[in-house]
Amino acid sequence: MKAWIISNGQIKNYDFYRNRIYEEDYIVCADGGTLHAYRLGITPNVIIGDMDSMDMDCYNEMAQRKVAILKHPVQKDQTDTQLAVEHVIKQGCEEIILIGALGSRFDHSFANISLLKMILDNKRKGMLLDEKNEIYLINKDIKLKGNIGDILSLLPVTPEVTGITTTGLYYGLKDAKMEFGIPYGVSNVFIEKEVSISIREGLLLVIKSFD
Repeated sequence: MKAWIISNGQIKNYDFYRNRIYEEDYIVCADGGTLHAYRLGITPNVIIGDMDSMDMDCYNEMAQRKVAILKHPVQKDQTDTQLAVEHVIKQGCEEIILIGALGSRFDHSFANISLLKMILDNKRKGMLLDEKNEIYLINKDIKLKGNIGDILSLLPVTPEVTGITTTGLYYGLKDAKMEFGIPYGVSNVFIEKEVSISIREGLLLVIKSFD
């Protein structure tokens, strides 16, 4: 089952998501992300969080629709999006996509990116998606489809990532090493419609960008 987590970050183009989210998908709103769901014309399965950023008209509308609401205290150790990730993992969702997870607050954006580690540790597929980027975290390998000319960046988030091998990129790598703080993996380019990346050790952020 695929899960969509809608957070309270930035969404500029709602049409971008409308043909990607399907009725059979499991949809969870993290607190104020409920307003994004409302604007998308989506009724979520669950709303979760402390409700401190909730639009109350939207909250009342979702309550009338009998949406399950899991309310948590404001003073807590988890972010609302983390609670949503933990919830969908418990529900057995195998693929987890976060939207509205990036925005002007870099601390929130980075916290949400870090949740890809929780998803990976639980042996699920995870992605952060916005209108310009797909963000993945890998510890083994990944294959991505795209268009020739799409941008792909590889960024280590552990001190070292070793055994990096790629196919389908302009700057190919074979058994390469990357170190945190030396970002030479930025702005590679698709030269084929499918790209593969594999690593031996470490954690690697894989960011596909398109304009």
